[in-house]
Amino acid sequence: MLLSFDAAIERITGASAVIPPAVLAVITHYRNKKERSQKQRVPRIAIQRQRGSVADVFQCLGPSIFRRAFRMTFDSFWRLYSILSPHILSSLAEGSKYVCKGGRAGGNYSLPPIRNGPIPHSVRLGASLRYFAGGSPYDIMYIFGISYSEVLTSVWTVVDAIHRCSKFNISYPDTVEEQREIAAGFQAASTPGIRNCAGAIDGILIWMLKPSLKEAKKSGVDQKKFLCGRKHKFGLNCQAVSDCRGRILDISIKYGGSSSDCLAFEASELHR
Repeated sequence: MLLSFDAAIERITGASAVIPPAVLAVITHYRNKKERSQKQRVPRIAIQRQRGSVADVFQCLGPSIFRRAFRMTFDSFWRLYSILSPHILSSLAEGSKYVCKGGRAGGNYSLPPIRNGPIPHSVRLGASLRYFAGGSPYDIMYIFGISYSEVLTSVWTVVDAIHRCSKFNISYPDTVEEQREIAAGFQAASTPGIRNCAGAIDGILIWMLKPSLKEAKKSGVDQKKFLCGRKHKFGLNCQAVSDCRGRILDISIKYGGSSSDCLAFEASELHR
């Protein structure tokens, strides 16, 4: 007589004989496996989102809070958008995994439909700026009506767009005329009228996770070279120079957190 799986388990477990623990473990494993296979998979529910705009956020926050939240004024945001918009478009095009297939050569193709409509480039820039300012992706997705993954996609798209834009390349001015303009700005901003300051330099520790042995070997140093003993954190020693308005003119990140500011500055292009 053939017994079903459940009937066989009931007969074994109901017997008075002592069952070895290994047998019980196997029986429990297959019973749980059978129960999981019988459970119906919960279908994914499509969420309808209403896209938000940067203008709506500005109307809600006002000029003062908007500047604090996005680290710039509303007008500065749109000036930045006009510069980065074409680079955001090219970054999205290259990062897209959609490949047009079929059809005649030279025919017109359309991208697959987006459930809640396309995401404007201004929204991607606004979401990225809020993320850089310390905003949570969960709050950002609610404000702009986009998904969690699109928040992160927007961040890396904007980062790639900035790398593509030659206007944002950081390089200290080479000509004496430009350096004199920087000094004139410091002279106008300083009370005693300092005339020979062509940049303000300072260092900062860029925090990071402890690098692995493999990553440290690639740098040619051990892991302790990235540990800052004063702040008890792993990081990189960053040296930056700015003008009187705080605009970065030069930046160098070549040494670990254990290096002194003097050594890190001597390794920079500006020092040479």
